[in-house]
Amino acid sequence: MTTTVEKMLDTVEAARWLEGRGWVYQLLIDFLEHPPGLSQMAPWQRQAELREEMALTEGGRQLQEYLGALKPSELTGACEAETKEYERLFAGPDALLPSVCESVYRMTDERSGQRCVRQIREAYAGCGIVFNKLRSEKDDHLAIELEFIAVAGEHMDDAQGLPECQLMWLDTQIDFLENHLMLWTPKFSAELTALARTPLYREIGRIIGEFIPYDLKMLRMLRKELA
Repeated sequence: MTTTVEKMLDTVEAARWLEGRGWVYQLLIDFLEHPPGLSQMAPWQRQAELREEMALTEGGRQLQEYLGALKPSELTGACEAETKEYERLFAGPDALLPSVCESVYRMTDERSGQRCVRQIREAYAGCGIVFNKLRSEKDDHLAIELEFIAVAGEHMDDAQGLPECQLMWLDTQIDFLENHLMLWTPKFSAELTALARTPLYREIGRIIGEFIPYDLKMLRMLRKELA
């Protein structure tokens, strides 16, 4: 088992991915779940300049360049602009993307939407994962689904030395990505990238479209080596 894991980490890219994937998911969660206030954006700006995993996607590279170029005197103005953009896209009375939820993107009728949400809740419950929803987010909201993957990834990392447990968490992530996130985030990514007027949310849209399929590809490679 140890040998096969080391094979996966033989390349710099794979090591960078495995170490930083949780960080990428948290970046997406933070900027999709809340308006980007100064207390949120400033730490991400400092981190983004140093995080090598930003280079795993073109959207990440562009976002790193944007955040890195902001001067301290420009940060407050950038936060205000991005907060207005968040409202325009997601939260205002005329929001362009008012429901960033899987059931909305996938349902063909009311029953199919309900079935989608039920399957998602069963996936969460089956893993014993419960979310602290500060804003009453729906179970199929993108930020919650991304958090599920991030938490499952943490459990996988913690299960080093427990092969069956590690594989269970690995399979959990692959299954959820294949049967949920990959079935609707490409469309959402394209919409967000096209509609966004500011660098932050344009690149967040691109990262969603680029990183989720990349993460699934890498997880499949890891699963093949661990089999």
